[in-house]
Amino acid sequence: MVIIKFVFGNYMSIYSEINSNRFGFKIGKIDDNFFDDISVEDSIEYFKQFNYELIFARIDFSRLDIINSLEKRGFTIKDTQCTLRNTFTDRDGNYVFKKVERNDGYILREFKDSDTDMIVDITKQSFKNYGHYGADKRLDSKDSLNAYVDWAYNSCINDNVASKIFVASKDDEVAGYIAYKKFIEEDKTYAAGVIGAVSPNHRRKGLFPDIDIIALEWGIANNFDWEEHNVLMDNFSVTKSHMSVGFRPQKFMVTLHGWLDEIN
Repeated sequence: MVIIKFVFGNYMSIYSEINSNRFGFKIGKIDDNFFDDISVEDSIEYFKQFNYELIFARIDFSRLDIINSLEKRGFTIKDTQCTLRNTFTDRDGNYVFKKVERNDGYILREFKDSDTDMIVDITKQSFKNYGHYGADKRLDSKDSLNAYVDWAYNSCINDNVASKIFVASKDDEVAGYIAYKKFIEEDKTYAAGVIGAVSPNHRRKGLFPDIDIIALEWGIANNFDWEEHNVLMDNFSVTKSHMSVGFRPQKFMVTLHGWLDEIN
């Protein structure tokens, strides 16, 4: 009875159409809230009953009980992420960042349509074998890279994917970018980083934190309550870049993959 009740209430929220189409088989995507209504044991029965081949589970580390239960059944951790948050000011009301001042030819500005191809190229160079897709060797490596390439491209052309993109450019060449999505939840408004990267030819020049600052100024001008990024825990350079302009750890998550033919 638990399974039947669950199917009619939540089926479409589990099925990941974009991932299923990309990789060519049925994939589900869940988070820890999924387990408010169903046990790990019943959920696995459900996945098998409805012919899922792979489940992506992103679980808050505070729900270690769920993580351990999934691991015992055959799920494996594929990445770990930290959410970094910036509320713009410190306890005394002072801004936690300084205005960008550059004299090396780099310009910080908003995205233009003509930037799209360059942003896609930077993404192709930056996301090979990246994240939970790249960590799963059963997934096709080209399809895994295209997950990020498509994400970047759709950020450029679809306001439902990204609300705003800021870039660093030099001599009309995009050197780096970060895309952001605006969210409104109850009485809070914030922006979350969607995807971003710096071209290999322009790294170690402080571009990422400077793009962050432009975005923080946008957030302040629009009365956001905060901005945030999810960063892989082993991506130390990006973590340090965000923290250098006032982002601080907020929560910790793990992403697990469960292949149904490996689950006991």
